[in-house]
Amino acid sequence: MKKRYCLVVACGILCLVGTSWAAPIKSYVPVLTGGPVIDFEGLAEGTLISTQYPGVTFGQHDGGTPMIDNSPMLYGYAPSSGVSVLTGSTTGGAPYPTVAGITLTFDSLVGRVQAFFSDTAPLGDYTVAAYDTGDALLESLTIFDGDTPPGLYVGFMRPVADIAWIQIGPSTVLNDAFAIDDVQFGRAVIPAPGAILLGSIGVSLVGWLRRRKTL
Repeated sequence: MKKRYCLVVACGILCLVGTSWAAPIKSYVPVLTGGPVIDFEGLAEGTLISTQYPGVTFGQHDGGTPMIDNSPMLYGYAPSSGVSVLTGSTTGGAPYPTVAGITLTFDSLVGRVQAFFSDTAPLGDYTVAAYDTGDALLESLTIFDGDTPPGLYVGFMRPVADIAWIQIGPSTVLNDAFAIDDVQFGRAVIPAPGAILLGSIGVSLVGWLRRRKTL
């Protein structure tokens, strides 16, 4: 009986490892691949960005609207591709261009999201946070001032599509500027092949044990 109980517990762990996992993204190389990328290219300097891109609305934590910054950029940001980034603007009452926290609100719930974050002269730390439809915090990560030059990819991978919106920044230091580039998001996370295998083994073993119990 004890052996059977231990095996059931082990199977449950395998199922959890294979199917219920989440991980924040904080990397110098892109973690999410495949699918469309919002690169903010081809727009004039200072263009305000809100609903121009399918599936997402861009905004600011102060109620304003972020803007395009093209190379040469206001503060020498490092785009992950091309010559354009998205940064804050003064439309919401930000004390200075580029410093407002940027929000991404999705048309439907997503399970994965990634953006390239750039602050070439960081003065403070930044928080990146994901929220559900009720504005409850799902997950967050901190970008420390030593992390960023020339930039890094930040975001979230969730086991289910439950992210309604995210906020990046602002900095913990007033007037500390930043920008984002190459935004990617999607409905679901595809687990690694090893995780899928573990989950399949776990489910199969639980089913086998149930059949033996009924015999």
